[in-house]
Amino acid sequence: MRQLVFLPLLLAASTVTSQIVRTLGPFQEVFAWKQITFNIQGSMPLQDRFGELDVQEESTSEGVQKRHTSDIVFHNDNEGERDWNTRPSSTSTTTPRPSSALFTDESRQFFVQYNNLPMGVERVGRRVFITLPRRRYGIPATLNYLHLDQDSNTRSPSLRPYPNFSASSYLTSVYRTRADRCGRLWMVDTGMLEIPNNRQQVQPPAIVVYDLNTDRPILRYNFKTSDIPSAITPTGLASITVDIPDNDCNDAYAYVPDLATYGLIVFSLKSNDSWRLSHNFFSFNPLVGNLNLAGQRFQWNDGIFSITLTNPTSAGCRDAFFHAMIGTDEFSVSTCTLRNRTASEDSNFWSLFSIIGNRGANSQSTMHGYHAGSNVIFFADIARSAVSCWNTGNPLSSSTVGILASDTRRLGYPSGKCR
Repeated sequence: MRQLVFLPLLLAASTVTSQIVRTLGPFQEVFAWKQITFNIQGSMPLQDRFGELDVQEESTSEGVQKRHTSDIVFHNDNEGERDWNTRPSSTSTTTPRPSSALFTDESRQFFVQYNNLPMGVERVGRRVFITLPRRRYGIPATLNYLHLDQDSNTRSPSLRPYPNFSASSYLTSVYRTRADRCGRLWMVDTGMLEIPNNRQQVQPPAIVVYDLNTDRPILRYNFKTSDIPSAITPTGLASITVDIPDNDCNDAYAYVPDLATYGLIVFSLKSNDSWRLSHNFFSFNPLVGNLNLAGQRFQWNDGIFSITLTNPTSAGCRDAFFHAMIGTDEFSVSTCTLRNRTASEDSNFWSLFSIIGNRGANSQSTMHGYHAGSNVIFFADIARSAVSCWNTGNPLSSSTVGILASDTRRLGYPSGKCR
C-alpha cells in the first residue's frame, strides 16, 4: 500500500517499527515531535529550553531568558560550511560548542528550537525528507531527512541536513518537495528569509532539482522576472507538482502555484523555460476566509495552493486538480493546456478551466494528492483538523467527501503531502 504522510504529525497507512503504537482513525503515527532536534555531522546542538517550560514559567522573566538561550556552532570557512547566524573567524573550529552568552537577539543564534516548524514531508525509499522554511531565525537547515532503517526506533529522531550540513546552505528556504519516477527530488527555493518585519531576499527564487542517486543538485533554474510579479510572490511558492509526459525524464514539467499573488508558473525542463498563467480560479474565496485553528481566530487569503494530477488519458494528458487554500471548491484543467506556453493567448483560454464541485463547509485544505490505484484524492483539511478523501469517480459534494481522521490536537494544522 502506498504511504500517506501528513504534518505536523507524520502518519502512515503502512507499518514502521515503533516502540509505542499510536493510532488516529485508520492511521498509525510513525513520528511526532514536541520540538525539533538536529544531528549535524554527529553533533547535537543544545536544545532551546523554551519547549520544556510550562506556561507559568514562560510568563516570568526567568522564562523569557531561558527562551533566548541556545548554543552556537562555529565552522571552518575553508571547508565551505555556512553558518546562517555567525560569520566564522580564522580561529573557528568545526566542533560544535555551547556558548554561555545570553542572546536576546535571535538573529545571532544558530539554533532556536521553538522556531523550527516542519512544513512539508516526502518519503522516497527508506528516506523521509522534511522541510523547515526559514520564517524565523535559528533554523540550521531548510531541507532535512530521516533514514527509516536508522531512525524508526525512536518517536522523535533528530533531523539530518540534506545532503549534509556543509552543502545545505545551497538552499535558503524550501516549503515542500516532490520526488519523481526518475530518481529526482524537486523543490522551490524561495530564496527568502521570511523574518517578520525583516524580510530578506537572499537569492533569486528558483526551482531546484537533486539527483537522489548522487545527492547532488543537478538544476537550479531562477524564475524569470515575468514569473515573479511582486516582491511578496516568493512567499507564495509553497508547493510544486511534477509531470512527466510519456515517461520521458528529459521532458518533465513542473507546476508551481503562487498562493500570494494568485498565479501558476509552468516550467519546462526540456526547453529550460518558464511561463506564468493567470485565471480567476487561482484566487481565494473571501466568503470562507474566516478560520478558527486551535482556538485562534483570524482571516486569511491564500490562493491556489496545491495541484495533483490524475492518470494520463489516451491523449497523454492528465487532469490537474487544484484549489485555493481559502476556498472549498475544486477546479481542474488539462495538463495539455498548461504545457502549451501560448495557450493563454487564445480568447477561449478561460473556458478551458472547469469547476469540479464543492467539498462542503469548513473543508479548506492545504495539500491534496491523487492515488493512482484507487482514483481517490486525499485532502489535508485545516479548518476541521482532518484528513478527508473523495473518489473521483463520483460527483464532488459534501456528501461524497469522507472524513478519515479528525483531531484538533494531533491534526491541528495538516500541511504536508497526501498521496
